Amino acid sequence: MLRSLVGSEMCIRDSILIVKLDGNGNILWNKKIHHRNFDSGTSIVEDNDGNYVITGFTSSNAETKSDVFFGKVDPQGNVLAKKAINISKNDGGYSISKTADGGFVIGGEAGHHHNQDFMILKVDQNGNKECSKKFSDHEDNSAFDVIEASDGNFYLVGHIRVVNKYEDIKIIKTNSKGKKIWAKTYGGDKDDIGESIIEAENNTFVVVAGTFSYGKGGDVLLMKINSDGEVIWQNNYGGDKLDKLREYDGNSVSGRHLTKTPNGGYLVSGYSRSYGGMWVFKTDSSGSVLWNYSNKDWGGACAARQAVDGSVIITGPVSYTHLRAHETPEHLVCRDVLEKKN
Repeated sequence: MLRSLVGSEMCIRDSILIVKLDGNGNILWNKKIHHRNFDSGTSIVEDNDGNYVITGFTSSNAETKSDVFFGKVDPQGNVLAKKAINISKNDGGYSISKTADGGFVIGGEAGHHHNQDFMILKVDQNGNKECSKKFSDHEDNSAFDVIEASDGNFYLVGHIRVVNKYEDIKIIKTNSKGKKIWAKTYGGDKDDIGESIIEAENNTFVVVAGTFSYGKGGDVLLMKINSDGEVIWQNNYGGDKLDKLREYDGNSVSGRHLTKTPNGGYLVSGYSRSYGGMWVFKTDSSGSVLWNYSNKDWGGACAARQAVDGSVIITGPVSYTHLRAHETPEHLVCRDVLEKKN
């Protein structure tokens, strides 16, 4: 079993680093991809041919303009493609998923600095733009995840800033051409930020979000909706202290904080002060917690996957106390950050 990780390496100029591991966490190869002066990798997916396809941000001048990054490497790490895809002025991709036609859909943001909009971008297998849409609304909107549903429609999840005071979860459903079918917001009277979405069963969907409206001092929220966006159930998770999916500092990017397990349950990954450091928990299909796992030696969990042997593989940054002199949790990609749980 092989796993690939993607992130950004900080040096004089930013590059994208992709690392391939075997089933025991040993590094098979790593490849640094450089396209412009400032490149950042945010999401990776394996295509139908075994290649690895990446999205993110790319910019010649990080202060003024950015484009969506698209890259592809073969199973040996050879770079097959790297390109910038322009939509407006400040663009970037946070999530990439395969589509039924062999291409990819990218979710992210497009617009101007501090005035971004939800963005969906459809590309073919080589990264050629087929269509793109941005959904203008209030300032500071970003789509952190996008999927193609089994019926061919797309679902984007992210956040929307409400009257410059707080943020709500936002979900947009579009048809296969990116035309909006509906858009809905969810949350309470404090910050609630949608991060990931997956398809469950019978055209229903599960969303994970960070919430400050529910729970105590910051929790994680799971919400199940139907294809019309109506809430089926909603639960929040955490203890008496701050529990979250990631840093909400405007600089950290999201990860795949929600995955589905073979038995229909869900894995959620993040950071917990209540339980200590890296935090992963598993629920059943109804959102009831089956187990909690935490590790204070690591600074958080960006993603978790259940392997074929039933163990769970987790990746994320190390804690402040384990950093080398030049590292920060936001900039560290991977330094043997691998855990397994039966």
